[in-house]
This record gives sequence, structure tokens and C-alpha cells, in this order.
Amino acid sequence: MFYYLFRGLFTMWVRIYLTWTILLGLTDLQASATTCPAACFCPSLSRIVYCPRKELPFIPSGIPPDTVQLNLNDNSFSNAVISRANFTRYKDLEQLYLTGCGIEYIQVDTFIDNKKLKWLDIGKNKLKTISDYTFRDLTLDHLFLNDNPGVTISTRAFGGLKSTGLYMQNNGMDKLSLEVIRPMNGTLKTLWLDGNKFERFNYQWLYLFKTLSHLRIGENPLHCNCEARWLHDFYNSTSRMFEGGSPPSCRSPARLRGRPFFELQEDDFKCQLPVFKNVDVIFEKNVGKMTCLASGDPVPTIHWMKPDGDSKVFIPKSEDIAKDMEGVMYVTPPEANSKNRYQCVASNPAGNVTFSINVAWPSVPEYQAEVSHEDVAMGDASIDAKEIKVIDASDTKYQDSKEESKPVVENNNSTKVAANNMQAVTQSSTSVQFTAGDIVGAVVGTFLLTLLLCIIVFHIFYRHQRKSGYPNTHQNGISGPEIKRGPPTRAELDEVEHTMKMLEKRSYDIHV
Repeated sequence: MFYYLFRGLFTMWVRIYLTWTILLGLTDLQASATTCPAACFCPSLSRIVYCPRKELPFIPSGIPPDTVQLNLNDNSFSNAVISRANFTRYKDLEQLYLTGCGIEYIQVDTFIDNKKLKWLDIGKNKLKTISDYTFRDLTLDHLFLNDNPGVTISTRAFGGLKSTGLYMQNNGMDKLSLEVIRPMNGTLKTLWLDGNKFERFNYQWLYLFKTLSHLRIGENPLHCNCEARWLHDFYNSTSRMFEGGSPPSCRSPARLRGRPFFELQEDDFKCQLPVFKNVDVIFEKNVGKMTCLASGDPVPTIHWMKPDGDSKVFIPKSEDIAKDMEGVMYVTPPEANSKNRYQCVASNPAGNVTFSINVAWPSVPEYQAEVSHEDVAMGDASIDAKEIKVIDASDTKYQDSKEESKPVVENNNSTKVAANNMQAVTQSSTSVQFTAGDIVGAVVGTFLLTLLLCIIVFHIFYRHQRKSGYPNTHQNGISGPEIKRGPPTRAELDEVEHTMKMLEKRSYDIHV
């Protein structure tokens, strides 16, 4: 009897327990279903919240904290700044999609609580700046920052980040420091930089590129001079690394425009030796200004060498392509009347060009300046010396140009000596100009003076002939007495000399 009683109680207890368990399970399922935001789609048992293109003005509430994948693509958020508070609850989050949400700023440590995050996509937004250490303590498989035109990436933006893939194409970037990528040197395997405005990659990038398994740098306006030869060689030896994207190609120089790397040879990548466009010296009362302007491909570095061995260096910016470089040096006068040799050296990978001048500083108020261009050396080549000597009036400034130069009067009592396009031009502060009437009058006057002189000489010679006794034949054929022939006497020569002096003293006014 007790057996049947105990058996009935046990059976009833089991039924109650099973019924209670089923009710609790149904309650949990209902609670789980109600945590999915109304505008989103949450597949059952998937832990995925899918909310793209729902015109959400902010991140919706009700997202389950155990979500592993959150897709909020193409929702224009009213707040353009995302912060740590937006994602701190989702500690199991592995994939986060935030493309096209109008995001402009990402606060530092926004994702510091998402330790399991592997895939982070913030592309197609309006990012302005990515600050230092924005992604620190994250270990990602892929970080997408593409299609954010004009974004500025600070030097330590990726400090503390480990990622195997970094995608920054179509961002309109024209420069990127290698230091930005260095924090990921140990983990980075995929780098996309295509569709930007990079004109060059320095040789130091080679050491990073060698560690990658996939690289895209196509659709950039690359300048293909001798400094890009290493990149062409790297592309030829690792062409499989560039598969899937556009091959790198040249935008400049003009002879290589639009040509991809696989069509080019090593000899196509050339540099241009520097050329001096202007060397300019201006003397003021107590200071001299020396300007050296040169161009080349790549842009040359300018060195001004002083007589005492000291130098001043002018280094072009790394992003400059085939532009002029100017070096301006101010000097004070040394000992009076002493010549001082200065040199302007323009150098780039193609070679060095030197322009040497000797400067004699003025020693009187009316400044006298002498500049001598002695030599221009280009490697093993040289150009013959030319000299510039200018003695300047105190109020005149001289300038050389391709067109006809005229003195320009200034009030600063300065002297300027210029040598443009490797040519020296000497100018005078005064000039004499003749009109057409002056030239015609001079020609006619010379002719009349010569004619008058011939008449006088013929007259004297005729008189000499009569006195010397030449035969004189009359019309009736009767000859006169024989006249003795002989040289003119000293008196006759004196008379000719006297007549010539009188002609030289006289002046003639000739009008045309």
C-alpha cells in the first residue's frame, strides 16, 4: 500500500517539475523575442540583429546584450559622434557594421569593451579625423575605413591595434606616413590604398610591402621617375600580390601618362638633373640677399655654401613633384673691398649642379658691386665662366630678364645683380639713342665733306703740275716750253697740311 502511495506521489512530482520547466522555457523564448528592436530583424537562435536602411536616427534600444553581429548600415544618425557608451553593453560582439551612417568622429576607446570584435566596418561615412589610439586593445581580422573622403589619420591612430586587414581606399589621401602603419607591422597581411591621390611611395615602404600577402595601390596618380623604380621592380617580382585590383600606373611625366607598370621597362623611370632658373643678389646698406632658384625631377635640395665653409640647406617637402625650389640666404658685409666666394648647389638623385659667384662688397656710399660667375659644374661636365660686373648708381636697381631690360628707379639705394637662365647681362645706367634724321644727316654730311676734300686736293695737285712744267698743248697744236717734272716742294706740302687742318676745325650744319 505504501508502495503505491509513494509511486503516485513521485509521478505527480515529476509531472509538476516537467510542466514548470516547459513554462519557464516558453517564458524565456518570449522574453528573448521581445528584446529584438521593432525596426530590426533578429533570426531565431542566431544572436544576429539586422537593421540596415531603416532610417534610424540613432542606435535602437532593445538590442540583446549577447548579440554577436550587429548591422546598422545606411542609417543616418542624428548624432555624428559615436562613443564608448553606444557599445559597452555588447561584450560578445564580433562583427559591427556602421557604413553610411553619417559618422564624423569616433571617440577614443569607443570599442574598448568589445574585446571579441573581429570585423569593424566604418566605411562610407564622413570621418574627418581619426585620433591617436582610437582602436587600442583591439585584435581585428578586418578594419574598413574606406570611402571617407578627406579623412585625416593621425600618426598614432592605430597605436595598440592588431589587425590582419586594413582597407583605406577611395579616401582622397595624398600622403600617409609610414609611421601610421608601423603599429600593425607584426600582424598586417592585407593593405588596400587604391583610389587615393598618392603620387609616390618612398623606398622605406618596401620593407612593409614585403611582409604583406595582398596589396592594392592602383588608381593613384603615381609619378614615375627614378625614385619609383623600386616599386616597379617590386611589382614585377610579386605581381600575384596585386591580383584582384587595378595594377599601378603612371600619371606623370607626360610621356608615361596612363601606362600601367606591366607595360614599362626599368629605363622608363628617369630623373632630371637640376637646372638653375635664377640666381639673384641684392645689396642693401648693411645686408645682402642671395636667392637661388632651381628646378628638377625630383625637386632638388638647395645648399648655399658660404666662404667660411658654413652652409644653409633648403629641403623640399616630401610631397612636392617636379616643382621649383628656392633658397634665400641673408648675409652681412665682411671686410671692405674683399671678394667672397659663394656657391649654390642644387642636388637630387640625378646629380649635383653648382653655381659659384664671387661678391665684392661696396666700400663707398655709391655702392659698387662685382659678381663673377666662375663655373657651373654638373658631375663631370662644366660650363665656361662668365662674369657680371656692375657699377651701380646709388638709386638704380638692375634686373636681368629675357625681354629688353630697363633700369628701375627705387628709393632704397640698393644694387641688384641677377643671372637668369645661366646668362650674364651687363647694363649701363645711361644710353644714347639716334633718330632716323640723325643717321641720314650723318651720311650726307660725310659724303659732302669727302667731296670737298677731293676738290681741294685736285686743285692743289693741278697747281703743282703747272709749276712743274708739264707740256701744255694749245688748241692750235703748238706746244709750249718743256716743263721739268719732279716731286712737290716742301712749301706745297705745307700748304696742303694747312688746308686739311682748316677743314678739320670747321663745322657743317646739315639739314635733311
